[in-house]
Amino acid sequence: MPPTTLTQDSPQVRRAIRALARELRTHHRATADHSHRLAVLARRLADRMGLDAMAATEVELVAVLHDVGKLAIEPEILDHPGGLNDLQRRKMRRHTIEGEEILVRMSGLEHLGVLVRATHEHWDGNGYPDGLSGTDIPMEARIVSVADAFDAMTTRRAYREALPHEEACRRIDADAGRQFDPLVAAALLELVCRA
Repeated sequence: MPPTTLTQDSPQVRRAIRALARELRTHHRATADHSHRLAVLARRLADRMGLDAMAATEVELVAVLHDVGKLAIEPEILDHPGGLNDLQRRKMRRHTIEGEEILVRMSGLEHLGVLVRATHEHWDGNGYPDGLSGTDIPMEARIVSVADAFDAMTTRRAYREALPHEEACRRIDADAGRQFDPLVAAALLELVCRA
């Protein structure tokens, strides 16, 4: 008998996601809160872009799990009030790889690993960890990337105050075609900046 294929809404997948979210909340509440907000925004953005329900749910799951690799990073680094040194920066940049490694070991979530890994790639190829560019970056990761940046900019962090909404919108617009897929950035601007 062939193995059962797990769907995004299967009880086993939902339990695995809840367990990872709980673990992240215990490890670093601010990161877990960010992931929750991001999931809502990324889903709205996916819907705005006309993705079908299954693809939009996948975007939402990638958003929830995009920072799960930060479980491998000490909270002292996550809460560091100033600039990071080279070692801390390298550890922080590994979180996408760590996230992929966590997800590929979890039944039903394996396929999300490559998408989580790509969430810090840039449209122009200057992102990490693999230097992907343009449409080589999966659409789910491109959507999460721009939503992630917007939420990060508009939320207070240990190392800076939140930016005003208008300034975050200006920065997203300025980085369209460089850091962000220009079509995804335009959709985000329509959704949250020009509404």
